[in-house]
Amino acid sequence: MSQNPAHRAHDRTRRGPLPHIPTLGSTCFQIRTELGLSREVAKQRHGISTSYLSDIEADRTTPKPETLEKLINGYELDPPRTRNLRELRAPAEHLRTTDSLRRYVHDDVGLMTYLGALERRDVFAAYVDPLWNILASTDGYRSCLAGIGENGNVRAWVFTRHAREILTDWRYEANRTVAVVRAVLGAYRDSEQARDLMRRLRPNRDFQRLWNSSTQVAYGRHVNDLLHRRDPNTHDLASYRISIADLTQNQHVLLVTAIRHPYSGPTDI
Repeated sequence: MSQNPAHRAHDRTRRGPLPHIPTLGSTCFQIRTELGLSREVAKQRHGISTSYLSDIEADRTTPKPETLEKLINGYELDPPRTRNLRELRAPAEHLRTTDSLRRYVHDDVGLMTYLGALERRDVFAAYVDPLWNILASTDGYRSCLAGIGENGNVRAWVFTRHAREILTDWRYEANRTVAVVRAVLGAYRDSEQARDLMRRLRPNRDFQRLWNSSTQVAYGRHVNDLLHRRDPNTHDLASYRISIADLTQNQHVLLVTAIRHPYSGPTDI
């Protein structure tokens, strides 16, 4: 039996608004809300009038660079959130379509030869776009992310049942994924990939909850921040050092490699 529409609306209210591609205004609003500040109290921090702040948060106006810096300093934002707000004020970065980038990679003999060399050395590797759509990968990389398919999206995969079974620190990886998604959606907000990724993630309740609970932003991944995994077939545990490099000089193609290490993740699994 289908749920009463009124009940569905009530459930959405309890979970918060459905996630959407961030704008400068919506992000400023969410940051202020997370800090628990009224516009009047926020004014005491950064000196921006309540009416002007309302216009900024509703995307009715774009603040001057110096006004944005007042917001950043008044809210005492960390470097990732600061970078995110500055990117949201700037024009969105142009990003070629996934199909175009995939053709670019497969037509580049050097890129594909290098990927083949990594596969022969049993290195898990993939070329991805900034939103982590797989453009080309080794067989090992795809098998490491069971269920992702040949052309899947790694960020969306984290919120699948396969990821929950495989990632032994799934909660950490899910939180981290939301923070990274927030950053890349801001930078590439007008792209086909951004719209597609948000369409895929928006219905997921775990994603909704994490998106609405924090304004955390993350860029890249530190080499010492290992990913911990259980093999779905053998149940063996291993940790992986993730490396991300841009080998294509502004073509928006990233090389991701995962080097296996002895397991050092959670033990209470």
